Amino acid sequence: MSAVVAISSEKSDGETVSLRYNEAVAILYPADPTFIQGLEFELRIPKAFQGSESSVAWSVYSSITPRPATDRLDYYGDLVATQPLPARVSMNLILPTADRHGIKSGPFASLIPMVVGEDRFPLVFKLSPIGKGLQPAMESAEFKLTIRPVLRDEGGIRVSVSYSDGTEHPGTSVFVDDRRVEDPHSLILAKKGARVVRVSAEGYSEEVITVAVEPGKIVPLNVAMTPNAPLLIIQAPSGAFVSIDGQTVPQAELSGLAVDPGEHTLLFRIGDYSMTRKFMALRGKVYRVVLSVELDILTSP
Repeated sequence: MSAVVAISSEKSDGETVSLRYNEAVAILYPADPTFIQGLEFELRIPKAFQGSESSVAWSVYSSITPRPATDRLDYYGDLVATQPLPARVSMNLILPTADRHGIKSGPFASLIPMVVGEDRFPLVFKLSPIGKGLQPAMESAEFKLTIRPVLRDEGGIRVSVSYSDGTEHPGTSVFVDDRRVEDPHSLILAKKGARVVRVSAEGYSEEVITVAVEPGKIVPLNVAMTPNAPLLIIQAPSGAFVSIDGQTVPQAELSGLAVDPGEHTLLFRIGDYSMTRKFMALRGKVYRVVLSVELDILTSP
């Protein structure tokens, strides 16, 4: 075995190896096949074989035993497909690995009409002589084989939601393009392109984010939820005593104090002077409270 190749959706360009006319390359099943629907074999034929391509055949085998290794020569497997090399400088083959795939034959690649699933891996791509009288230049010539994944037309979004209090909220809802996600903690599959993600939870402002989804790639999306409780911003002279609903407001919380929606009573006291005000707090609103003390000295006419 000249090489053992592991396929990954993260390496969309695949892996290129060299082999001669009587050698083979093994292919292992992807560790994560989520976005992979097939394999593409691109074989570049060396100049030494131009005009004599039909003297060598390509073959694909499945269910290879024992497990492939570069220091092992003998294997058993099932033949999937075989043909002589075409009279071209290169050829492209595509082998589906998922039952539901959208792969079709085209002018640039031929489809092997068979689905090879996980239970039929490892695979072997092999070159074999089918004619006699190979020239010495042919025996030493190297073919270049590129094996790459054929990706689905979709990627993934992994949403992580955090809250200011550090706890989890089971009522969190996640929507992608206005379609609710059943399990927000799982990988969300989405078609390639711009996708609109909306995250909502009771008591927090809704977050709307647009993400670009690429085939075979996972977009990590970290969403920090902001409470939409009414917020008080209090400006008062230094040393002023401030309380709300009978509870003292510490100096450190004057710059931003979240309160429950509803009616509240504010009390301010400076020395012997005090003032009380009632107000209605509405969800999602920010209230700025300013206490100012003026001293006027007037002269008599």
